[in-house]
Amino acid sequence: MAPSPRRKMSLNCFEKLAAYIQREISKDPGRALEADTPLISSGLVDSLSLIAVLAFIEDEFSVVIPDEEATAASMNTIRLMTNLIERYHVPRA
Repeated sequence: MAPSPRRKMSLNCFEKLAAYIQREISKDPGRALEADTPLISSGLVDSLSLIAVLAFIEDEFSVVIPDEEATAASMNTIRLMTNLIERYHVPRA
């Protein structure tokens, strides 16, 4: 059985976000990132780096996340970021 479109997007988002954060942002690039790995609260990602992550999300996934939603708490894990992407993603016609 093929994954649902939402599940497929979630996996794609997770893979892209995890790879980007590990390669470009993480203070411990050797540490594996899971969907619920704390990023900001654990110190793997500093709050200033969230700006770069947000820019990556907006460019990579063609989504605009409102500033008031792009907080350290709402972006502390890749799962939370994926939820934001899915919430604000506008499907192409």
